[in-house]
Amino acid sequence: MRNPYTVLGVGKTARAEEIKIAYRQLAKTWHPDQNPGDPSATMRFAEIAHAYKLLIDPDLRSRFDKGEIDARGRRRPKPARGFSANPFNAFKQARRKSAAGQDTDERSPDTEDAPEEAKFEEMVVHIFGEAAAKQSGHTAQGAQKGGERQQANAPGLDEDPLAALDELFAKWKTRRKPGARGSTKPEKPEKPVTIHYIEITLEAAMTGYSGEIEFGNACRVEFTSPPGTLDGTEIRVNSPDPALYGDAVVKVTHARHPRLRAVGADLHGEHAISLMEAVLGGSFVFEGLEGPVRITIPEWSGSDKVLRVPAHGLPTPTGERGALLVHLRVMLPETPDRGLIDLMRSNRSSWFI
Repeated sequence: MRNPYTVLGVGKTARAEEIKIAYRQLAKTWHPDQNPGDPSATMRFAEIAHAYKLLIDPDLRSRFDKGEIDARGRRRPKPARGFSANPFNAFKQARRKSAAGQDTDERSPDTEDAPEEAKFEEMVVHIFGEAAAKQSGHTAQGAQKGGERQQANAPGLDEDPLAALDELFAKWKTRRKPGARGSTKPEKPEKPVTIHYIEITLEAAMTGYSGEIEFGNACRVEFTSPPGTLDGTEIRVNSPDPALYGDAVVKVTHARHPRLRAVGADLHGEHAISLMEAVLGGSFVFEGLEGPVRITIPEWSGSDKVLRVPAHGLPTPTGERGALLVHLRVMLPETPDRGLIDLMRSNRSSWFI
């Protein structure tokens, strides 16, 4: 993972407010919803969020600046003094000491080092290839020529042996990538995932929906959305040939409904009532997705009063149902009501007596 300062585009002396501003701008630009059809947007957004999480925390930021943790938040193992940047040196030295301890009197150092060195080089060649083995050999020779001067300067004191191993792996991957000289038959890369947007009615979201996705010009694959499909649900459709067509993701959205809107598994609607019904109460019939529902109005119900009817919403994965929530709106008559006007005037006059 890249340096979090580089990801957010801020300096190491940036204040917390500057980090927040940079994060908000980048998060808005790279949010997956703002980049439909771009698979890299999700990875970039996750990288930005992780960098912000590390730098906004004073403790994590301090530990990263001191080199105690890496960009992923993992603790960096502190190498021993004089540890070489080549991570295989410790392995070689341990094998030499082990062999020397078993038969010190019978073998000289010259005859001991040769077979151990050969075994080590064979291991490196087997894992990383001949170029890596030559590089390791040159590193070991340079360390021997340095002698006491190299120990005095404590080479590798501030170097991470795991970082050196990562670098060696990266070089090995470069040589072994498909199409490189000496590699096996290049693999056929898979096509990126294609996103399809499908709009369904609330009635279809209630009962379930079936559709088809076309791969190529003649191949169609059926998919289904279960009862209770929420707005924004993503359904992955496996391709008949991922290398040729790539898989697909169907993003389901709810079409606009004349009376209802879905919020999760709950259905919300509105109903107008008269001033008399608001004061005295009453009842009305509301048309839900599955038919009419009679709802009681309590006394003294003003605007924005929400009447909840359980188990009349969308199905949930647990087998339950969401609720129907009706928002009341108090409406005056279309034509002026003289009796209502006189009543209000008389009440207003009585307040000042």
